[in-house]
Amino acid sequence: MFTHGFLLVFCVLSANSAIVKNEKLLSCNDLYYLYDMSDNMNETIAHTIHSMTVQGLQMFNPRATENNQVPTVNHDISDESHLVLPYAPEDHMTKEFFTNTMNIIDSILSRIGEDDDGLGPNWSSTERIVHKFHMYDVWSRVLKTYNETVEKHPPQIELCDCLLDSTENGIYDAVYWVAQHYKSGTPITLLNRPIPKLKDAKSWGVWKKRLLHYYTGPALRDASVYLYCATMHF
Repeated sequence: MFTHGFLLVFCVLSANSAIVKNEKLLSCNDLYYLYDMSDNMNETIAHTIHSMTVQGLQMFNPRATENNQVPTVNHDISDESHLVLPYAPEDHMTKEFFTNTMNIIDSILSRIGEDDDGLGPNWSSTERIVHKFHMYDVWSRVLKTYNETVEKHPPQIELCDCLLDSTENGIYDAVYWVAQHYKSGTPITLLNRPIPKLKDAKSWGVWKKRLLHYYTGPALRDASVYLYCATMHF
């Protein structure tokens, strides 16, 4: 009886060891496929994180700090050698108003003309406000997917290692694309399509459609899995 039990345990342990070894042999592309990541995940993730802040990361993990690996557009896009930062920075908001909304608006309008918000010189005051609140809206929608699916069934560390290697998986390049295009226009997707200045209801209709482009299930899942990996170590 002892011999049979010992052999059973040995077989189970050997099988588990083989599975672990096989997982380690899987390429990043294999893992992306197994976890149902989108073919354009570098684009969907880059859209979510290009203006990420510590405050945004804290929506997913309250302990998040600037010691993160989330590439973002440098607020000083005149710095040609560092258009992309290797981390998401603190968002230093004013605190003179009572609500967070008014403090965000105050922080945006108080810096108009200084070109230090990462958007470049081409955005109007209204467009800057829309962009800021759009990012918070995206993060909030991604968080819903995060809470409903990813947090309950978290990815393995091997997938996280692949996703956080942004120079290899194309995420860094996609964020860099955003930074480059902020210098000459107001891209709100990575589709490289012209967009009108936001000045009336008609132009807002175009903006609204573009802003909702990455609210699809696959795009939200891509971003939620990535942000789980990016914040899990805090």
